[in-house]
Order: sequence, then C-alpha cells, then structure tokens
Amino acid sequence: MQYKHLLLFSFFTLFAFSSYSQKILLNANHSDAKFTLLNDYDDSDLQELGTGTVELKLEKDSKNRVKITKPGYQPVIKEYNKDLKWDKEQKIVLDTRQVDITAEPFDAEIFVDGRMIGTKAIYLYIQKDRFLTVEVKKPGFVTATKVYYNQPDKETPPMKDHFILKDRQVRLEVSPADATVAANGITLGKGNQDVKIPFGDCVTVTVTKDGFVNYEKVICNKEGDAEPPVRDKVLLEDRLVKITTAPNDAAIEIGGKRVGNGAYDLKVPKNSCVEIRVSKDGFVRYIKNYCNQTNMQEPPASDFLELQVDEAYTSSVSSDLANVRITVPVKAGIAPEEAWKILSSIITGYFDILETVDYNTGYLTTSWQVQNFQSSIIRTRVIVSSGGNSDQLAYAVKLISQEAFLDGQTQVTVKDDEKFEDWARILKKYDGLIQEIQARLQ
Repeated sequence: MQYKHLLLFSFFTLFAFSSYSQKILLNANHSDAKFTLLNDYDDSDLQELGTGTVELKLEKDSKNRVKITKPGYQPVIKEYNKDLKWDKEQKIVLDTRQVDITAEPFDAEIFVDGRMIGTKAIYLYIQKDRFLTVEVKKPGFVTATKVYYNQPDKETPPMKDHFILKDRQVRLEVSPADATVAANGITLGKGNQDVKIPFGDCVTVTVTKDGFVNYEKVICNKEGDAEPPVRDKVLLEDRLVKITTAPNDAAIEIGGKRVGNGAYDLKVPKNSCVEIRVSKDGFVRYIKNYCNQTNMQEPPASDFLELQVDEAYTSSVSSDLANVRITVPVKAGIAPEEAWKILSSIITGYFDILETVDYNTGYLTTSWQVQNFQSSIIRTRVIVSSGGNSDQLAYAVKLISQEAFLDGQTQVTVKDDEKFEDWARILKKYDGLIQEIQARLQ
C-alpha cells in the first residue's frame, strides 16, 4: 500500500513538473523563416529564437506568442497557451505571399479586385493558389494594372512593387454623340473616349463625322509643357459637303476663284452660307447655295452636281472671227455702188433689221438679234465701216457675238450692256457671214 501511494505521488510530481516545463519544436516550411518571440501586450519583438526549426519552452506567465517571418510572405503569429497540451512538433506554414505596393502620385488610389484599399502604400496578401488584380488610378492618368499570382505555374510575385503614373489620359467628350474619335490615325470608337498620351510623347487627336469639318488637335505629355486637361470637349459645328461633278473636270468656283475641278470638299462655317458655281464649256452653269444656319435645311454630307448640256453651245461654233475687226478689200472692177449693194444684200440675208445705213460714209449697223437659251442670252450684230487706204475700196466688218448668263433670279434684257461679255463662239446661223462677204467682194 505504501508502494502504491509512492507511485501515485511520483506520477503527479512528474506531471506537474512536465506541465511547467513543456517544450515544443517549431518547424517552418521554409528553412530561412525567422522565429521571434513577442511581448505579450504590444506584439513588439522580444527575442529572436532562430530560423527554420526552433525549440520553444512554454512559460507559465506568458502568452508564448511567436511571429514567423520570411520576406515576400505574410507573417504568421502563433500563440501557445501553457495550460494546453501541445504536440511535441508544430508545423508552421508560410504560404500567403506579401507584396509591398507603393504608388505615385501619392494621392493615386490603389484598388484590389475592384475595391479601393488605400493610397500611397498598401500590403498585398495573396493566398495560396489564388491571384489578385491591382489597379492604380487617378483622374487624368492612365490606370496602371497588374495581376499577381501565388500559383506554382505562374511568375513569383515580387516582394515590393512601385507604380508611377506618368502616362496621361484625357476624357474627350464629343458632339455629335456618334462622331468617331481617333488617336494618331487609330480609331478608338464613336462618342466619348479616353485618349492616352504616353509620357514624353504627343498624340494627334481627330474627331470626324460625315457632313462635318474634321477636328484635329495635338496633345503633348512632355516635361516643361502644360499639363494635358483631364477633360476636353469637342463640338463639331462647321459642315463639310463633298462635292463631285459631271463632267468630272468641271470647274468649281467660290467667290470668283477656282477651287477645284470635278471634286471639292466644301466647308460651310456655322451661321453662314457659301455659294458655289460649277461650269464647263458646252454645259449649263450650275449655281447653288449651302447654308449652315438655324431653321435652314442642313447641308448634305455629299452632293453630286450634274451639268446639263448647254444648247447655246450646241447651237454655235467656236470662231476666231467673233468680235474681231476683219478688213475686206473690194476687188478691182467692182464699182462702189455695186460693192455696197452686195454687202448690204449679204447682211440682210442674215439680219432682218438694219439699224444704221450710210452709203456715203460706208457705215452700217444691224440691230441686235437675240436668242434665249436655258443658261444664257446670246446677242449678235454686225458693224460695217469703211476701211483700207485711199487707193483701194475696202470695208471693215465686225461680227459681234456676246453672252449674258442667267442666274434664275434677275431678268436680263438685250439692253443690259453691263451683263454681256464677248463670246468666242458664233451661232451657227451666222457662221458663214464673213466668209461670204470675203468671197463675193474679193
């Protein structure tokens, strides 16, 4: 009986002794992981215990808190209560990756998987077999994005990463809303767009829409230059009409100045009108106004102007005898009276009315004969006067052929001299007049 009591006493004594002097072996999954004993109240470092594998004696009046660290991993803190029974060996696993993220400008916002975490600096923790997406954002800058993996088949994340936002971003707000935006010739899309301007570079921005004058602007992101705006508004207001003509070589004029042949991009500024004239020999001149004004019909994006054949042209011939004084000597043997009679007879064969006839001075004029066409009025007359020297009888004959264009608005009469110009053509019915005079008098 005394032996049994002694055995029980020895057992409890051994148990009590072992409970106050329990030791455990801490084994990390990384041989270079560092073990540090912490103060009980502020988690500050109390004592370095070693690396890889350490033996920890559990103290009665301590929380026995140990921090296990390794650069690039989230620290692990373990607490071993003295009153609990622990396995002799404790496995410590560090498998959550840690990346120290910093960003400039310092007020740039740092997002992790779409959630704003902070500014300037954060700790990023990536659990095993997971990945996280980090975005650094600030208005007026291009967002920096990076994906960090903690997977065996992916790139190992760095211990530290620093983001510097240098590339700028301009929010371009356009009107009309379906205008196309391009940067350096590359189409970004229709409507409002974010335009990126790399650091140290310039970008040419264009905004286009059929029927409008293109907008173009160069935005630079270089040291010493003014900062690009965070937002910029583009309002397309000036209209553009792409004009083509038939025939394809017809002359296009604006304000009396030729601007093209067959095709022209006509700009019509806001609140204004522009008149164009299209012409070609043998065709009716075309006049049209395009207006870019409120309550006026909008200019078309394109316009095809087909000229009609000019009957005045088809009813006439080109002639170097028009509007030129032609001297016709009278052949010897023809008396002056006979010559005058022949001359008068020829002219009255072409013209019904003679306005002035004076044999003594050798002067004769016809009245204007007028022919109306769709595009113009042609007036024709003949003036005859004595010519040559005193030794030989001769007559100077001038066939006047003139044209006045019709604009469809103002009436033109044969007496409106200021509206007529010499025409280098002769109506076919007068084409042989001078040749007949020459043939019969010479």
